[in-house]
This record gives sequence, C-alpha cells and structure tokens, in this order.
Amino acid sequence: MLRKYHVVGISTRIVVNTFGDHNPNGKIYVLKENESKLKDLVRKNPYKPIDLVQPLAIRANEGDIVEILFENQLPFSAGMHFEEADYNVLTSDGANAGYNPDTTVEPGGEIVYRLNASQEGIYFFTDLGNVSSTEQGSSVQGLFGALLVQKRGSSWTDPVTGGPINSGVYADIHHPILPSFREYAWFFNDEMEIKDLTGNRPFNPMTNQEAESFHGVNLRYEPMTNRKRLMEAGVVCPDCDSEEVHHDSWVFGDPATPILRGYVGDPAVIRLIHGGVKETHVFHYHVHQWLGDSSNINAEILDAQSISPQTHYSIQPLYGLGSLHGAIGDSILHCHLYPHFGIGMWGINRVFDTLQDGSQCYPNGVRIDALKPLPDRPAPPKPTPEKPGFPNFIPGKVGYKAPRPPLGIVGGREMTELERNAAIPNPRPGAVFVDPCLDQDPVVVEFNVSAIEMPVVYNKQGWHDPKGRFYVMDEDLDDILSGKKEPEPLVFHVPAGTCIRMNYTNRMPHILDGDAFQLVTRTYENGFHIHFVKFDVLACDGGNVGWNYDSAVLPGQTIRYEWYAETELKAFFFHDHLFANSHQQHGVFGAGVIQPRFSRFLDSRTGDEVDHGTQISVEHPLIPDYRDQTLFVHDFALLFDKNGRPIQPPRYPGSEDDPGVFGVNYKCEPLKFRLDEDCDPAYSFSSYVHGDPVTPILKAYEGDPIRIRLLQGAHEESHSFNIHGLRWKEERPDLGSSMKAQQHIGISESFTFETEIPASGDYLWAFEDEEDVWLGTWGLIRAYSSKMDDLIVLADREALQQESIETPKPTGKPPEKANPLASLPPGAYHGSPVKKFELVAFQTPIQYNTYGDHDPYGIIFALKEDVEGILSGQKNPVPLILRANVGDLVEVTLTSELKKELFPFQDGIHPYPQVKEQSFYPPSLRISLHTSLLDYDVKTSSGDTVGFNPDQTIGPGETITYRWLVDGQFGMCSMWDMADLRNHRSYGTFGAFIAESRFTTYLDPHSLEKVNTGENVVLRHPLLPATREFVLIMHDGVRLEDKAGKVIIDPMDGVIPDTEVLEEVDTYDYGSRGFNYRSERLINRYKEHPLIHELFSSEIFGDPATPLFEAYPGEAVVIRITTPAERRRSHTFHLHGHYWKFDSKDLDSRIQSFIGHMVTGHTDDLRLIGGAGGVFNFPGDYLYRSGNIRWDIELGMWGIFRVHKDTKQNLPRLEEVKGEWDDEKEA
Repeated sequence: MLRKYHVVGISTRIVVNTFGDHNPNGKIYVLKENESKLKDLVRKNPYKPIDLVQPLAIRANEGDIVEILFENQLPFSAGMHFEEADYNVLTSDGANAGYNPDTTVEPGGEIVYRLNASQEGIYFFTDLGNVSSTEQGSSVQGLFGALLVQKRGSSWTDPVTGGPINSGVYADIHHPILPSFREYAWFFNDEMEIKDLTGNRPFNPMTNQEAESFHGVNLRYEPMTNRKRLMEAGVVCPDCDSEEVHHDSWVFGDPATPILRGYVGDPAVIRLIHGGVKETHVFHYHVHQWLGDSSNINAEILDAQSISPQTHYSIQPLYGLGSLHGAIGDSILHCHLYPHFGIGMWGINRVFDTLQDGSQCYPNGVRIDALKPLPDRPAPPKPTPEKPGFPNFIPGKVGYKAPRPPLGIVGGREMTELERNAAIPNPRPGAVFVDPCLDQDPVVVEFNVSAIEMPVVYNKQGWHDPKGRFYVMDEDLDDILSGKKEPEPLVFHVPAGTCIRMNYTNRMPHILDGDAFQLVTRTYENGFHIHFVKFDVLACDGGNVGWNYDSAVLPGQTIRYEWYAETELKAFFFHDHLFANSHQQHGVFGAGVIQPRFSRFLDSRTGDEVDHGTQISVEHPLIPDYRDQTLFVHDFALLFDKNGRPIQPPRYPGSEDDPGVFGVNYKCEPLKFRLDEDCDPAYSFSSYVHGDPVTPILKAYEGDPIRIRLLQGAHEESHSFNIHGLRWKEERPDLGSSMKAQQHIGISESFTFETEIPASGDYLWAFEDEEDVWLGTWGLIRAYSSKMDDLIVLADREALQQESIETPKPTGKPPEKANPLASLPPGAYHGSPVKKFELVAFQTPIQYNTYGDHDPYGIIFALKEDVEGILSGQKNPVPLILRANVGDLVEVTLTSELKKELFPFQDGIHPYPQVKEQSFYPPSLRISLHTSLLDYDVKTSSGDTVGFNPDQTIGPGETITYRWLVDGQFGMCSMWDMADLRNHRSYGTFGAFIAESRFTTYLDPHSLEKVNTGENVVLRHPLLPATREFVLIMHDGVRLEDKAGKVIIDPMDGVIPDTEVLEEVDTYDYGSRGFNYRSERLINRYKEHPLIHELFSSEIFGDPATPLFEAYPGEAVVIRITTPAERRRSHTFHLHGHYWKFDSKDLDSRIQSFIGHMVTGHTDDLRLIGGAGGVFNFPGDYLYRSGNIRWDIELGMWGIFRVHKDTKQNLPRLEEVKGEWDDEKEA
C-alpha cells in the first residue's frame, strides 16, 4: 500500500508545562493538515502546553511504501533521516553526505522521501541538515519524530473518540487476527533551550541558582523546583518539604508530562525513543516488566533499560497493564537518573478499573477524558457511588499530601467503607486492592529491615561518608552499630514462588544535615520501593505517585509491605522513592535475589544457612551448586577525607554537577594510593606490592560455577563493567546468545552473569573507563586450587585436598615475572595449531586528519614488520588489529620500546583531558596487552599484574609472549594495555582481536593477497560466501594538537557554530574523539565553508579522514566494532540505510540499525542484512556515525561506507574470490 504524508518543519514556541516554562526557539515536525491550527493555538496560548506541539508520530504497516513530502519552513536547510527504513540513499537519505545528491531542503523548499517499511517497529527520524549541538541546532530544539510501523493489516484509532487518526503519540492499534493494544510513543529528549515566564533561565528556589538543564518527555517536563515554589508560597501543602510530594497529584494535580491511560489487563506497547542529543537515560516502569528483546521469548526480563541518543526500543509489558496480578492505580515511568528525574523527566501510566466515558472527574474536579475500551476486550464496569473506581475511593484531601494506605502502618488506620468496597476479599497489610501472591498456598518469608544513618568508611586512607544511610536487617543492627560488622548494601535471597512480607522501620533522622555537597533537607519520611516483583501499587509502591497513597513511613514507624517473587528474575533493585535525590547516593539502596526454587543459601565461609549477604553459596538438588556474588557500583558518593576535607565538592551546595566520587559496595580503592617506592603504575593492581584492595574480593575454587549480580545503586552516570579472563552469554536464558565480557550499566539496572572459573588465579573485575578505575571501582575474583579455611567447598563438587600451600602475602616488591610459555590456556591442548605475532609497543606521532590535528605523543602497538615504515613516516599508524581462527593457539610476542622522555606529563597530572582527584602518578615505562573473550591462563597471559598473579608487563627492551586460545567464533574482541590506564590508553594503546571461523583466510580488498592485519579485509572461506570485513575502533578522551601545536580543548573548541560559550563540562566529556586514530572534526570544514548542511559533502571537501569502506551492492558485509577507550560518556553508533540483528548469533533477535550505550570494553559484530546497500541493494554513500549530536558528530565521529554501482579498477568484486582450502590437510 502506498501511504502519503505531507510533513512541515517549522519554528514554534514550545510550552513545556503549566508553569509557563517554554522554548522560544523550538523546532518541530508537524503534518501540513495541522499546521495552521497549531500556529493559531500557539499564538492564542503563549504560556499553555499545546497537544499538537509534541514529537510527530505517524504510522504505517509492514509492507507499505511511505511517501513523505517534506516542506521546510525553518531558517536553515533541513531534512528527515529515517532509521530502520529501506530507501534509495541517493534520493531519500535526508542528508548531504559523500558524493550523494543533497537530500536536505533549503528554506522554503520541498522534497519527497520514499521509504519501504519492511518490518514492524520504530522508524525514528530527525534532521541532519543542522547537527550543531548548540541552541542553534535542530535536534536539540525538538526536531525529531517517529514513523511507527505496525503489523501488516493493522488500523489505528483515537483512544478518546474511537475515530481514525493520522498522527499522535497515543493510538489504539487494531488487527483482524491479533489482539488490539494501546500504543504510547514516549520520546526522551534533553538539553533543549528553556526560559521561564520572565524570559530567563529557570531558577532553583532551593539553591538560588539556575535550575538543571531540560530533561523531558514528549517536549514536556515537570520539575520539582516549580512545584516547590507553590509550597513556599503556601498555595499547597505548607507542611511538606519538596521531593517527597514531587509526583503527588493530591497536592499539585496531574503533571504536564505524559499520562498513559488504559484499563487493567489491556495489552500495550510503549515505543521508547531517545530523540535527545547527549545523555544515556535509564527508562524505568513501576510494577511492569518486559523482554529486553521483544522479538525473542528467551530474552532477559527487564524493568529498567538504558537508552542512548537516537536509539529506540519497543516496551511490551508482560501480561498487559497492571501486570500479572492486575494492579490498578498510577505507575510512574521515569528516567532513573536522579538529577533528570528531579528536573521533570517522568510521567504516569494510569490503569483504571472502571469505565471512563467522560462524565467522571478526578478528586480535584478536573474532568477525566473518555477512554474507549479495546474492542476485543470486555468493557470494565461502570462506576457507582459505592464503587467509584480509582482514584475516587481514596480518602485524600486536595492540596495536601496523599493519605497513608490502610492497614499498612503498624498502629495505623483501618479501611473506610469505599476502600472496603474496592478491596480484595482478604485484604492485609501491603496487599489491599490486589493480591500479588497468586499461588493458593505460597511459601511466605518475612524480613525485618530498618533504614539507619551512621558514618561509613570507604578505604584505608580514611575516605568516608559521615552521613552514610543504608538498609540493614534488624538482626544485624547491634553488630553494625557497634562496628563488629562492616556496612554493605543489603542483599536478601528468596526462592522463586515466595510471598515476601517486609516489616520496614524508619530509624533515620528526619534531617539530612547540610555540608559542602548538600543543603539541609528535611528527609522526614522514606519508603522501600522495589523493582521486578509483583505488588499492590496503590498501597505498597514505597513511593508517593499520582492519585495513589503515600506508602512511606515516618521516623520511628514501621510499615508492612508484601511482594511476590513469581519466577527466577535475577537480582531486583530496591531503594527509597521519597527522598532519593537527597540521600540515595549516601547508600540507600540494596537488592533481593530470586533464586531457583528449592535452593538453600549458605554462608560461603562457615557453611551456615543464611538469608542475606552479598556473597553466598547456593545449593540445589537439580542444578549445579554455585557461588552468588553481588556488586553495586554507585557514583555521586559524597565523601570526605580523613581530615574532613570534602572530596570533589560541587561549586555550591545542592548542585548536581557531578559531585563526589565513586564506590562499589560502599568501598573504593583509588589508584593514586597504590604507587610503590619506584612510583610505577604497572603494579597498582598488585597485591604483592600493595596488599589486597578493600573493594570486594569474590572467592571461589577453580571450576566453580558463579553468578555475579551486577547493579547500580546511585546516582547518574553510565559505567562499564568488565571481567578479565571470564565471559558470559549476553542473553542468559538463550542458549544461542553471543558471549560477552563487558556490560554497560545505568542506575537501577540489574544483570546476572553466569559463568565458571576455568583455573586458579586472581581475575580483575573493574568498571573500566579511565576515571572509574582511577577512583577505585575495581576488585578481584580469587580462585583457589586447594582447600582454604575460609571458603567451603560446594557440596556437589569433589572434595579438595588441604594442601600446605601458603596463601601469598604482600612483600612490597613487584612479583616474579610471568612465564606464559610454561603453561597452556585452560581449554588448549598440546598440538593445537599455533599462530604467532611479533608486536612492538612504541611512541610515535599520530595524524588524525588532513587539517593537521594530531597527537604528538601517540603510543601504539604494531606488527614488528611495520615499525620502520611508521617511524619513517611512510605509514600513518592505525590501531593494531589481529585475527586468528577458531582452534588457533595464538602466541603474541610483545617488545617494549617506550622512552621516558617522550611522555608529555612526567608527573602524570594531565591538565587536559583531566579526571577527578588528579595527583602524582608518573607514567609507567612498562606496558602489556590484554584481550577480552579469548581463553588464557589469567596468571600469565591476561596482560595485567593483578592480585597475587605474576608480573605480566614488560619494561623497555623486554619481551613477553602471551598465549591466547581462540575457543569460539567470538568475532570482535577488544585489546588494550593494562600497565598504566591513566597515562597510556588515551594515547593509543588499544586495538582489536577478531576471532574468525575455522579455515578462514584474510585478503587485502584491493590486491586479494593474504594479509596479517588491517581494518578492511576480505574473508575467504572454503564453505562460506566471501565477506567484506570492516573494523571500527571508536574511542574518545584523546589529547590532540592542531597544526600549529596548540592543544585542542574539546568539546569546547569543536562546537559549531563557534559563537556559543560553553559552560564547564563534565570531566568525562573532555577530549577529542574518532574512529581508528582518525577524526573528521566538523569545525575544520566549517571554517573553510560555513554551511552546516554541506559539512558531510565529499563534493566540497573530499572524503573524510575516517576509514572509507567500499563494497558493491549486495555483497556480504560484517562490521566489527569496539570501544576500548576511554571515557564514561556512552556513545551510539548508527549506519544509514542498513540494519542487522541485535545479537548476531541469534535468529530470533530483533532487527536494528544502531548500537546504544557503547563504553569501554564494548564489542559488537554487525552482519548487514541484505549486504551492502541494504535489502534493496541501493548504491551510494552511507554515513556511519555516532548518534550523539552533542558532541560526537561535531568532534569527528563519522565516516562513509561507499557502495559502488560500477566496477572500480582497484576494488575486485567478491564474486572473484573463490572459496578454497589453504592446504590439502585442511581439506
């Protein structure tokens, strides 16, 4: 079917809430049929939100051809670029890239884009005519939307009227065979320009400073600061503080942000879309869960999900609205990053239990809009005076805080008559209006937990939080308060099928004192909000949301909650929801773990049965026993040193500009405290030199199965978790899933990594971007080969001998040198085919582009045969890329030629790009090489001198040979130096290892001769089609100088147009960026030719310095991509006109054209569906790029994939590559 839309790009005032906050320079897409009406409404209502002023959501069906007539009424050239769609890149790309015709439109012009909607899903669109990250840009000001493609044969109607609609963020979707469902488009966006009623930047009444930048949903936001002013003026709730009623509709009425309405049990899909430009957010949805990959029934179950700029996901709540148990009420949806949540990035999912026909009102008198029941579901009952339905049975008072739930508070109130009429037949504390415990005779477990405040010491150097706040089992109270037990995040364990009853007491003071970090806050109540499990959202949410009850508790009171753990759901997060912005970073978080049914939980040291702890052993009658170990990373840790000096305080108390430092389980081990007498960073991780870290050491025996539960407890940042020497399935329940050794994590996310310890030794775990490691977020997994007194043996494993081997002790001296050739990787055997590489690490300048931007202090790995050509200038360095095949035993011989005088900062204090808590940390002359995913003996070939392992680094003139076994077709594996993460990696000590299929040979794409390395090769295989393999190494945190030798201070020096003065940026945003030691910074092009929409044009500038990849239409292509370095800012990767499977190993995996939240250690393999040119094999130039408009694209994170129509003399077609065996023995 041909479906047509006429879309107009316009400038308009965007009013984002009922307080009159607005963007005077907004840019949006709108249907032509709504343009006049929209402009008239905006003119007549200059301070009122207008429904039409939202991101444009249009719809089509699978198989449709969609023609978009785009009319540009903006003051700059603009267009519409569509992700996921199939289109002719020469006519419908919405960009001006390479040698393609310009498919942006000048002001006043028009163009027709023709798209093929080949599969169901989200086709996000935005403008690439103006990629400025400033307020003069387009995406940052609201110019984005989505084409929502439905199953073939679908239709859609207005949820209020039931009539047909052409656009809108809400629709009911119908199908002749499949169930109807509610569809909600939820667009995150950030950094948009905002003014208040006075025309100034919004003001924070708590700090008397400018408020945080805009973070909103569907071009709306509802900041805590605005609502606070109403309380200060005495308009509402004069006895309230602020945060505890931020989401309370009893006090303020409903927010301007989205309210997703439905009836209990309605099927629904939330189209989660990030239209913003900078931050990676975490979407959290109370009460509900969904599959992380909606196409794969074996995917992980989530209730919080990270989302990076220009990425998108379909959230399909399992069991429909209200989840399995049919909860009614208001479930909040929000970004879990607390500064974003506080500034207004939230909305509500309102689940009704009675029919809404437009005749009812909310308690404050506001009419409830009609809501048509889905046609294939029974209509809900009509409200009656005796049973008015939610929210009208709740005995609240408008203008005042929501009432407490009945039965919940010990010594509290009973139910009113209306509440009794609405209640379940057997109401009880925490389960009043819905019964979460669905089993007829569930196992019931009861816990007594308190929240307390006491000082928490984070390390031996005396860093401490004088106002540590955390949860504790009542049975442990005395031991923790007396110092017999150290505080750690509370983790309790229950088997699946358990009904959990929690008696929760608030023992915290009602005042959080002020200091250099925070203002005095009256934190007079708190709650116990829990993720994943089933609960009554009205009475048991642990929060205060919408028209629900306030299910928190005052100091000295106890409240009773009830939850149901219906299935093994990994670890689930809990925290306070009332004053989370104020004190969660002090430690107010924990987790429960739903273990398999019939499990027993044991103290790993004594063997005693336990029900809580971050490290336990689990026995089970049917599956192998395992070690269970939980790690929480948290940032914004507000610590003081031993002298009472605040560590990294903000500019003023109450600021959320990244205050404080980081920790893991309330501990940190900063590298600056781990220098030996020779001041060599190469031994910072060595327990021989410095003793063990204070961070968790997870103990096991070699061969033990382990499950690592990874969570983030606070507060805003992205982190990258890596384990050296171990790996796990990306989708744990899916046998066909890819293997990973790294995981991005944002606050409230939870992951379980199931693996086993292959051999004894110390395995490094780390949140491994530069600043995280520097501040101490690392520790060890220690695997023993013989019986230890402080670690029980798992019951189903063979008894271990108590050998007379002494546990190593710190000596203060570097350990003995490792001898990798004396042992084999655990999975290898004598006779494995050996592949050898000779490498050299040395210093050399690196040219990043033709404009003279360069790194004069580069440190690289290269094949020995290439060193002379690089040093003589005949070859410009590229990151080292090695390949080997499954079954190969790889011997990598590394020689160091590092020279002390060639390091730029002899004291290790980098003026730029800096990290928090900089201090003396001189560069190491030692170096090493670590790789992910491959099999090796962690004691000799991991490339890191960690714990009590031998020394795996080398000094100048020294050589070491590592042994790695390629025991799986892992594809992209990352490589980097581990001798000095602070002074080496950002200068280039990284690369890639690619684990290829057995019998593959690698050919130069131009000569078809065999090669040993290269970012662009042809893979030849005797049984498989020839494939082009392109390798991209995405990296940031680079220190560049221009051709005159002046340091380039990015991002500030790279912003276009260069008229806006940037405020101070976060430490992890400093540094230049690029692919493969190349960067095509747009500012260089802009200075030559200041037309933003033409900056990607090769007609004007020639091709960019970043890798140019070439192919012919339909040729098989795989892109290997990794991010081995360096900073904590997450990146998005997007390739125009193509898509691939989310998990390249899994046929059931979803299709996408992007990769989100790419941080240190990330690896991916993108097998392009349809090959070069996409499914329709269109020739042309396709951009590959970051999706972060602020600041990645400006700083050069983009390049071109060129698909030639005609044969080129220096590029043989793949049809010329014949599969053949290398030798007769292989055949």
